[in-house]
Amino acid sequence: MYITSLKSEKIQLDKLFLVGLVLSFFGDLFLLFKWGFLPGLGSFLLAHLFYIISFKKKQQTRISEIWPVILSLYASILLFFLFPYLKEMKIPVIIYAVVIATMMYNAIKTQNRNLIIGALLFLISDTLLSVYLFLQPLMILNLLVMITYVLAQWFLVRGMLSSKN
Repeated sequence: MYITSLKSEKIQLDKLFLVGLVLSFFGDLFLLFKWGFLPGLGSFLLAHLFYIISFKKKQQTRISEIWPVILSLYASILLFFLFPYLKEMKIPVIIYAVVIATMMYNAIKTQNRNLIIGALLFLISDTLLSVYLFLQPLMILNLLVMITYVLAQWFLVRGMLSSKN
């Protein structure tokens, strides 16, 4: 969708955002395998870093100083519940939580509704995935992860296509 819209509407290609999409694809691919959690986490972490850079290139506005507090609190509470179950994954998951919260923060700063919704859905998807993997492997969580993840990517693409800069 991103590439075809770029061609048909003569929109400037954000190569870094495209790299993020490709890295997300590889994250999905790695997570299909039992051994693939860490490479998948790494791929998604890098994807979020590329998304952050892409969002920072967009016009950003000053937002309430409460947002970093809210996002830090959210990540802290989630990590508090996950921590006893993470074992050797503690450090990678902490780093990932910081990066995805930063992505959410930068999406909010763009004031682009689609980017904000996409980042929020990504946050929800990853929260559900962490609950599924580390706390409670309910099948419904797996389904909700995929629904929120696909919608997240769709909204992020729409947001990048609707951005003027």
